[in-house]
Amino acid sequence: MKSLKNLNFEKIQNVGVRVDFNVPIDKNSKITDKTRIERSKETINYLKNKKCNIFLISHFGRPKKNYDEKYSFIKLIKQFEEILEFKLNFISYDSFLENGLIQNFNKSPLSLLENIRFFEGEIKNDLSFSQSITNKLDLYVNEAFSASHRYHSSVDQMARNILSAPGFNFEREMIAINDIKKSPKKKLAIIGGSKISTKIKTLLTLTSSCSDIFIGGAMANNFFKYNKINIGSSLIEHSAENMIEMIYKSSNLSGCNIHLPTDVMLDSNQNIPVSELPKSYDFKILDISEFSHIHLEKLISNSDIVLWNGPMGMIEDNKFSKGSINLAHLLAKAHADVVIGGGDTILAINMAGEKLKNFYFVSTAGGAFLEALENKDLPGIQALMAD
Repeated sequence: MKSLKNLNFEKIQNVGVRVDFNVPIDKNSKITDKTRIERSKETINYLKNKKCNIFLISHFGRPKKNYDEKYSFIKLIKQFEEILEFKLNFISYDSFLENGLIQNFNKSPLSLLENIRFFEGEIKNDLSFSQSITNKLDLYVNEAFSASHRYHSSVDQMARNILSAPGFNFEREMIAINDIKKSPKKKLAIIGGSKISTKIKTLLTLTSSCSDIFIGGAMANNFFKYNKINIGSSLIEHSAENMIEMIYKSSNLSGCNIHLPTDVMLDSNQNIPVSELPKSYDFKILDISEFSHIHLEKLISNSDIVLWNGPMGMIEDNKFSKGSINLAHLLAKAHADVVIGGGDTILAINMAGEKLKNFYFVSTAGGAFLEALENKDLPGIQALMAD
């Protein structure tokens, strides 16, 4: 795989960059988390300094038809410009269909195409569609690791068509994941969220590479139930017993220790040891509590690398976000290399008021991050590795 910094830019003028501007917005279309855009700036600025014409490509949401105003970038352009600190030439859906790419390059050194998922050839990974873009380019850069588990044209085929390289943040995502999987250092994984089924393969992989795994969030309820602990009417994933058994078997074979919360917070706001949970069914477990944090603090202090993916409680309710917020504070001051696995985990960090720079690496990738941990061959990575 080539590196941007090792490329000779003497004959490189027009560069396509696959970014991830699929950002969360509120009801007024205000961007609520700028992280993904800010992560792309280093690559964009590097190419600007090389005097390149830059053509940005991104998706936004999951539109069901060729053009849907709800998923258009038009309402976000001004905010993009403020974050990137640069004027954008916006290439509309109609303009691209009528004029193609090259006629739009002359208007500004930095252009953004309308939502790439409006174009049928994107989802189909269509060769002809991909060539309608890359035939006008000298270099293709993938700076959207978060989309790299998709067999889409801007992720896979475009990178295969011409000279291609990963962006700087894309490279850091790969390095962080490789550290978790292959580093000989002592590793701890802290896994939260609600569904085991969405993370079963990740958990099985982590039992082979980590010394310890701490299970939190609603996912822990399934482990409690498996261990004959009454969980009342707490959220669980039904038919999870076989998956939990697989995790315990794998961890026993590898010597990985599975840890569960020792105390929890109930929907009544009561903090209670797990060993003293009521025998009734009129309660819900919604967060971890004080002694679980003490246990986590010990695990973190004894680890060299820590991965955190998924909240420890029902983070959308402030009353039950304390477990995740306190964990964010713990990890921000940890001596270990802390890797944050995207999604609601970043929300917890923001709620805690911690800066992302306080962590070794913060992934913005979500599903692609987990699939890479599972040793899957991501299309985006495979395309960049192709000759």
